[in-house]
Amino acid sequence: MSKILEILQKDHQHHDVLLTILENQVKDAHLTGETDYEAVSAIVDYFLTYPAEFHHAREDKIYEKIVNRDPLSAEEIGRIEEEHDACEAYIKAFAAALSNILGVGIITRNQFANAALEFIESQRRHIRMEESIFFPTALRVLTAEDWDALDAELSDTSDPIFGSHQEGRFAALRQEIIDWQNSQGPANDHFPGDHKLRL
Repeated sequence: MSKILEILQKDHQHHDVLLTILENQVKDAHLTGETDYEAVSAIVDYFLTYPAEFHHAREDKIYEKIVNRDPLSAEEIGRIEEEHDACEAYIKAFAAALSNILGVGIITRNQFANAALEFIESQRRHIRMEESIFFPTALRVLTAEDWDALDAELSDTSDPIFGSHQEGRFAALRQEIIDWQNSQGPANDHFPGDHKLRL
């Protein structure tokens, strides 16, 4: 498998874990009135940076090659750039809701929860589309030379939570992920092989 596609699919697995943790935080808030805002803030910070600046940019490059190879197949996918713009709009709206609830803005817990759930669902919907339509189309349309070219221009930027160069600002969130992972048991392990987080 192409290196770039392998990275993107692993990104999706990691994003799903973060979305599940965020969803659990929102549900906990409804039940107990308590939210771990440090974890939520770290998840928001992550989605405002890594996916927007690197993950989506890599997918855009794949899409450009699909357009060049097979415009009809590209039409069936839809405009991936618009999908990514919509994803960024949802995370920015949720970031604003978080800023309001942590600051002096006027926002209810229900409004905050709704912004979180809209963001979560938008991300999951986007991931489902890419896994079921975008990636299979790319594998069908693009040539080995296309994949080689994509891999050659792949930046060495790694995921700041799950990658080899983990950033300190996400340390508490990494522990939250490990705790969540341990609570799920081996059958639900989202981190196969070397991608399982360890302290």
